[in-house]
Amino acid sequence: MSKKVLLATVALLGSLAMPVLAAAPAPAGDPVVARVNGEEIHRSDVMREMQMAGPRLQQLPPQMVYPQILQQLVITKVVAQKGYADGTQNDKDVKARVKGLEAQVVAEAYVHKQVEPKITDAKIKERYDLRAAKYKPEDEVRARHILVKTEAEANEILKQLKGGADFAKLAEEKSKDTGSAKRGGDLDYFVHDAMVPPFADAAFALKVGEISSAPVKTDFGYHIIKIEDKRKSAFPPIAEIKEQIVSELGQEIANDEVKSLESKAKIEKFGIDGSPLKTEADKK
Repeated sequence: MSKKVLLATVALLGSLAMPVLAAAPAPAGDPVVARVNGEEIHRSDVMREMQMAGPRLQQLPPQMVYPQILQQLVITKVVAQKGYADGTQNDKDVKARVKGLEAQVVAEAYVHKQVEPKITDAKIKERYDLRAAKYKPEDEVRARHILVKTEAEANEILKQLKGGADFAKLAEEKSKDTGSAKRGGDLDYFVHDAMVPPFADAAFALKVGEISSAPVKTDFGYHIIKIEDKRKSAFPPIAEIKEQIVSELGQEIANDEVKSLESKAKIEKFGIDGSPLKTEADKK
């Protein structure tokens, strides 16, 4: 199952309110990752929960999320076992909720089955070409910078640079921007709007190889800037944005499928008191 298409489907139909307790049989080669009173939890159970996790967790490396998800499954299993032993599964409210969850899972699975075959390589290429045709190249610069707290510190660094000091080495040693400092102050290529105005204005005014003649003040502190290169931005290759396009197409196709089903269904809606809701036609 494509993760991007699954996420688009889940976003459309709504995420589940609780973990799916009745998991599908584990496929061959699916190792046991925990046992609770002899009842097994498999890797596929963990991976399924990871797929349904919120965006914040999905952005983290699997090895960081795994212990948290596994513990969640263990606790659910511990409590569920006690609940089954107590006969809680036969409660009227529980049966209604389980039926609702089953309907949600079936709806998601059905939409996914309709969506996935329609996301072809040809459609992906067509969407890529359409976006590429609309893309307008922008001016970009590749710059290094050294960020310090005070103007006096910045002027001292400028003095050292004029004396022949290596910019990248000074950035590693002096810059308060620890991320770029590890790369010798390298910020890679960026467009004007990607940086705060004082920094961007100064950077784009410099020529390739030039270093700012005076410290550039921003809310972050004082910067010394060196321009390494200038170019026009290019539209990214298809491999870099394929997943984004697949997600976009999946969402559109899922929306169309749901709207089509809705338009063909006989739907009656009632108010919270059970009385018929007025349609738009009734209100006119």
